[in-house]
Amino acid sequence: MANVNGHDEPYWLGRATEEQQRLIKQHFIWTKAIGYLLHPSITKTLPENARIADVGTGTGIWMTELAKISPPTYTFKGYDISPDQFFPNDALPNNVTLELGDFWKPFPEELQGTFDLVNIRLIIISMGPGIWESTLRNVLTLLKPGGAIQWTEGNFLIARGFRGSDPQSTGGHALTRGQKQFNATLVKRFKWCYPEWQELFEGAGLERVEEDVISTDRLPEQRPDFTEIGVGAVFGGLANLSKIKEEGYWSPEEVAEAKEKALADRKSGAYLRWDLNVTVGFTKRE
Repeated sequence: MANVNGHDEPYWLGRATEEQQRLIKQHFIWTKAIGYLLHPSITKTLPENARIADVGTGTGIWMTELAKISPPTYTFKGYDISPDQFFPNDALPNNVTLELGDFWKPFPEELQGTFDLVNIRLIIISMGPGIWESTLRNVLTLLKPGGAIQWTEGNFLIARGFRGSDPQSTGGHALTRGQKQFNATLVKRFKWCYPEWQELFEGAGLERVEEDVISTDRLPEQRPDFTEIGVGAVFGGLANLSKIKEEGYWSPEEVAEAKEKALADRKSGAYLRWDLNVTVGFTKRE
C-alpha cells in the first residue's frame, strides 16, 4: 500500500491513469472539507445487510473508502456510463462491484426498489433545466421504501476569486474572470443551472430532507487544493469549448493567456471559493 495525502491507497496507484489520479485526489479533498463520507442522519438508518448504490461512480473511490469503515455485510454497487475510470477488480473490496449504468435513463426493472441507499455526486457538468428533476426520478426508483439518498455537488455558478492572506496576494481577478467565462459559456450552450436542493428533493416526494452547505475556504489550508481543482476544471473546459469557434467563446490563445494569469493569481496566494452542497432525503415508508 502507498500513502498519498495521508491516506492509504491501493497498491496499483502507480499505474493509475492521470484522470484516475485526479479523481482520487479530488475525492480526498472534498471529503476532508465535508467531514464525512455519509451524512450522520443516514448512517443510523441503514440495516445490517444494507445495499448501497453509487451512481456516477467514476473510479468507485467513494464506495471503496466507505466499505473500509462499514460492516462487511454491506453490499456496494457502483454504476457509471463508462468503465474507463473504474478501479481494477483486484483493488476493490470483496463487497464492492462496478457496472455500467446511465442515470439519464430508467434503471433496469430488476434493480428498482432493491437499495437502502443511493449516493450520487459531482455530475453538475452535465446538468440543465429539467435534467436535475429527471435524474432524481431515475435514481429514486432504485430505493426501497424508507430508503435514503445523498447527493453532493459544488455550486460553481457562484465561484469567484478572493484575495489570500499573504500580503503579496493579488485580488484573484483573473481567477474570477476565467470562472465567469466558463459559467457563461456553459449556460449559453447547455442552459447550465444549479437547483434549490430543498425544493428539488421535497418536490420529488422525499421526506426528512436536510441540506449541509460547506464553503471550500472553510479550512484555510485547503484553499490552494480547491483552487487547483477549479483552475483545472475551468480552463480544461474552456480549452475544449474553444474548438467550437462561436461568437462569445474564447479562442485557444485567449484560454492559454487567461490561464497563465489565473495561475499567477494562485501562486500569489489568491484562491477560488464556492459552496459544496450535501443534500439527503428519505423515500416514504410503506
